[in-house]
Amino acid sequence: MSSFPDDVEGYYAELAERRGWSAETSAAIRATVELIRDLDRGTASRTYGAVVDDYGTDWLYEAVWHEREWVVVRQLGMGEDGEVRRYWWQRLEDDEGMLTDQSLDREEWGLRPLTREDFYTAWDDPGWSLSA
Repeated sequence: MSSFPDDVEGYYAELAERRGWSAETSAAIRATVELIRDLDRGTASRTYGAVVDDYGTDWLYEAVWHEREWVVVRQLGMGEDGEVRRYWWQRLEDDEGMLTDQSLDREEWGLRPLTREDFYTAWDDPGWSLSA
């Protein structure tokens, strides 16, 4: 298996220990991280979308076309309280949530179109808000 940067290796090792993951679960998580990383770095078609949930959190998604579905590779949540949550291959999950494991469905999720530029403006500067 390929290696990850030391901080990413450390994050997943600490998460595995804290959550009591078995060797099989750790291997499955690692395989998922590798897939999401490879998709994120790849050249496949991408789409972006945004929605505000019932709690006032702005959710932004970047998804890559893979095996006949849109696989979310980056997810950004910005709550009204200013809390920012970023999920991607370097941090698939934390104690607050996780990168969705559902294929992106614009209609079902009620997503509005979002440009790549707007997505990365928000990713790099969480002060940006859909509802502002």
